[in-house]
Amino acid sequence: MKKIPIKVKKFLIILYLITFFLLGIFIKSDYLIVKIIDFKPFLFFVFLVFLTESLTVVYKDISISTSFAIMVATYVLFGGFNAIIIITIGFVFRVVKKGEKEFTHALNTPLYGTIANCCMLINPIMLGNWVYILMGEIISNSSIIWETYRILLFGIIFFLANTVLMAILVSSYSGKKFIYIFLNNLKIMLLNTIALIPFGILIAVIFETFGYLGVLLMLCPTIFARYTYSLFIQTKDQSIQLVNTLSKSLEAKDEYTEGHSQRVAEIATEIARELKYSEWKIEEIRLAALLHDIGKIGITDNILLKPGRLEDEEFDLIKTHPEIGYNILKDVKITKGIIDIVRFHHERYDGEGYPLKKSHKELSFEVFIVQLADAIDAMATDRPYRKALSEEKIIKEITFNSGKQFHPEVVKAYISVMDKRSNISTMIGNELERC
Repeated sequence: MKKIPIKVKKFLIILYLITFFLLGIFIKSDYLIVKIIDFKPFLFFVFLVFLTESLTVVYKDISISTSFAIMVATYVLFGGFNAIIIITIGFVFRVVKKGEKEFTHALNTPLYGTIANCCMLINPIMLGNWVYILMGEIISNSSIIWETYRILLFGIIFFLANTVLMAILVSSYSGKKFIYIFLNNLKIMLLNTIALIPFGILIAVIFETFGYLGVLLMLCPTIFARYTYSLFIQTKDQSIQLVNTLSKSLEAKDEYTEGHSQRVAEIATEIARELKYSEWKIEEIRLAALLHDIGKIGITDNILLKPGRLEDEEFDLIKTHPEIGYNILKDVKITKGIIDIVRFHHERYDGEGYPLKKSHKELSFEVFIVQLADAIDAMATDRPYRKALSEEKIIKEITFNSGKQFHPEVVKAYISVMDKRSNISTMIGNELERC
């Protein structure tokens, strides 16, 4: 725990203390009632939590799992206290595949991390359980509809509390704003989670009616869906590897543009994050940035590698590379957004760009993110006919051309990124001076 940031340490200590304090309060006040249940159903639902958590699909720090439905069913069947015990045990023993040969489990996770993960499950269960009981005390109604509403409310509170705690932890680690992380996770997971609450209620009903076999048969389609999704992720990873290979093969032709696409992708990613894009959309923008110059494969080496400035006729040929890139990619199974960025990354905000002289109203906002990133890296790189521009000159250049060549909002976002980077550098410098 020595190596983790101070903010994270403080959060974890507070989280541990709150968890044990609330456990004591809720048990003493009978909001969490200790009940003895049969060992067989106890073990069965521990296994289900372990299984569904272990079958979690992880992609770009986003986890897709049906374990939430099992957790809701566990709460419905066994109550708050037993749900905490069952869910915690199943969660601790999970084994999640994160890479080709990489697995996450209790033995390779630091103890403080395992305890924190458990606390981020226990607190939401306690809070959801408290609201569930409170609603029963406020409105005395034993109808099935009212009971279903209370369980739905439990599930929503459980999810929101867990999302808040996760967002605080990630914010403490990464330095990103809490609200951005929270809203991004909410946008990605909310509908999926709400859909899993009725599924969890149904699992509880199936278990009460048909027993163990009924639940296992019901889970078969979800396991198959997980397998299908994992194949999709595998295909997507292969596509990304292909994109990287194509990008490197292009840059291998020209020493002056070596690493250009990768740097453009990094700049575009920073801008997209500043503009609060979701991780899924950021990934699309990054891939488009890696591929934006793929059409230059179709330009002859004597023009592409020519030292010095190009003649007008030669530049006209260079200007065909966005269309060549479009023709290469149009029949490939990638999103239209990526293809549009590749085709239009040399268009201008004022409609005076190429290949089709489209105005900003006819183009997606994402086109201008990659367009600016491309221009920034071009200005920041040495060329045979000029030296790289300084950061200050680049800022002046893009500010001057804001609303002409570049989209004003994208320019504003990039300048904000640079301001934050400058503030961080200043803080580091001040810390070094104190040492």
